[in-house]
Amino acid sequence: MGLEKQLLALPWIDLPDSLETLGNLAVQLQRLITVAISHPIWAVITLLLSIGLIQLAADLVKRTIQASLRFILTLPLMLSQRLWKQITTNPETKQAQINQLLNRLETLRQEQDQVIAELKPLLSSSPAPTASPLPLDESNSSQVPASPTP
Repeated sequence: MGLEKQLLALPWIDLPDSLETLGNLAVQLQRLITVAISHPIWAVITLLLSIGLIQLAADLVKRTIQASLRFILTLPLMLSQRLWKQITTNPETKQAQINQLLNRLETLRQEQDQVIAELKPLLSSSPAPTASPLPLDESNSSQVPASPTP
């Protein structure tokens, strides 16, 4: 029994007495009023700065709450719009994009073949008797020969 009373009483030991706390607050308020009366200019400056800081803090809290609520409330809408776009994307437009990319690759391959065809006569007509380190063959048009060293 004695141990149970001690365990129940422990959380309340550190709490100050409410009347004592109220008395301390009254004493501090009285000192503050005394200083304010004896130094009115400093009191007005302190009061204005305090009001400004309180307004800034309140505005910061207000903006934070607004931004978080706006994000929370618009998140489902944004997600549903993104999902709707993914669902309703026409497969024909995807196929058209694929065809367009394939056409671009084909034109690039043709340009590469043309450059290699122009490069062959230039390399064969070079005065150096040494052969190029990479042979040019039509089967592998992606290889570009290194220029021969003089």
